[in-house]
Order: sequence, then C-alpha cells, then structure tokens
Amino acid sequence: MSELAAGHGSESWRFVNSNSASAIGILSFAFMCHHSSFLVYESLANNTQQRWNKTTHISVAVSAVLSAAFAISGYVPFTSFVQGDVFENYCWRDDLMNACRGLYSLTILLTFPIECFVARGVLETSFFSQQQPLSFTQHALLTGTIAALVMLLALTTDCLGMVLELNGILVAIPLAFILPGLSYIRVLEGPILCPEKYQAWGVVAFGCVALLAGLVTLLMNLDSLSECSHGKQMEYCFTDFNGTLEPVVF
Repeated sequence: MSELAAGHGSESWRFVNSNSASAIGILSFAFMCHHSSFLVYESLANNTQQRWNKTTHISVAVSAVLSAAFAISGYVPFTSFVQGDVFENYCWRDDLMNACRGLYSLTILLTFPIECFVARGVLETSFFSQQQPLSFTQHALLTGTIAALVMLLALTTDCLGMVLELNGILVAIPLAFILPGLSYIRVLEGPILCPEKYQAWGVVAFGCVALLAGLVTLLMNLDSLSECSHGKQMEYCFTDFNGTLEPVVF
C-alpha cells in the first residue's frame, strides 16, 4: 500500500511551505485546552501553583509527544496524498481501519460532552446567575440545546481539514497566544514594558504574526479551502484490470 500511496518528488518532504501558517493554527487548535483550565485546577488535590505547573507541563509534554507520533505515522505512508482526516486515506475494505474508525467515533462520543460542560458553565454563570442552582429540567434543557446546536453545525461539512484550519487561525491562535498574553500583561503589576512582561509581549507578538500570516494564507487559498475527498476512496484504492477499475484489497 505504501508503494501505491507514495508521494511524488522532494516536495512531499519539505518541512516548511506556503501552508505553514495554517499548520500553526491547526496545532494551536489541537492544544487548545484553556477553557478547561479552571475545571482541572479545581479538581486538583492541594491545588498549589507548584502542583499546577507540574500538571500542565507534564500534560502538554505528553500531548506533544503523542501528537508528533500520530502526525508522523499518519503522514509518512501517504505524503502528498494525506487528507485532513487521515482515515479518509485508508480504503473501505481495510478491516483494521474500519475498526479504528469505530473506536475513534466512540472516543469522540464520550469526550464531546466534556466540551459542552465548559460552555454550559459559562452560559449558566452569564445568563442564569440569579437562578443558581438550576433545576434538573433547566440543566438538561441547556445541555441538550448546546449539544444539538453543535451537532447541527458539525453536520454542515465533512471536510475536517477546512474546519481545523478555520478554527485554528480565527479562534485558536487568539485564544492560545494573544488573549492570555494580554491578560497577563494587564493583571501583572508594573509598567506595561517592564522586564517581567517581556515574555508575555513575545507571546502576543508571535500570536499576531501567526494570525496575520494565517489570514493571508487563508485568503490566498480560499478557492481550494474546501477541497477534500468527501468520503470517496483515494485513487490508489483501485487498480486497472481489463480496462475496469476494481478495489484493491490490502
């Protein structure tokens, strides 16, 4: 299969290209967990600053290693053919990948409510602060509404790459770099340009550059943004026998 799916030329192995800015946004989106920070911090036993630092550093480091491992193992077999959803690169007759698709769907099904908890908590605090605690009916109705709206929005497209790119550039980069840095600068006592704030300014500057570069790349590639396989099997899943295309069994 690797021979059929191999990319063409050295372009497949270039580390940096014109879409690097979009890649920064996608990586930022993958590591976007700021909204869960308060929930995680409150769940820590003896939640001191030292324990919080240790927890976050270990978590991010492990996540980075796992992300790199999955990214490399997903890209190497397909190179230039790789899709935003790597499962689309595998043929429909691949039983192992079909099992992986099922397990991945189960994982998303079980982790999706966790993201809804944060949104629900924000809405309850912002709009129902005078009615705390909410009744079970109100609680369930709000949770169901959030989940349904997100599901309906998700059903509007099957291009995972496009979703990751848009969310990464327009949402994740500001939330990961710009807003936290500005918040730190605002909260920390002292002049705006004091040495203690230089690191935060560096993070903000990096976020602004990444955001602008991502927007430029997004506008330049607007026509090809929605390109994806749309569930169709890749060309290397077929071979020519007597002038007809037949699926290749791996």
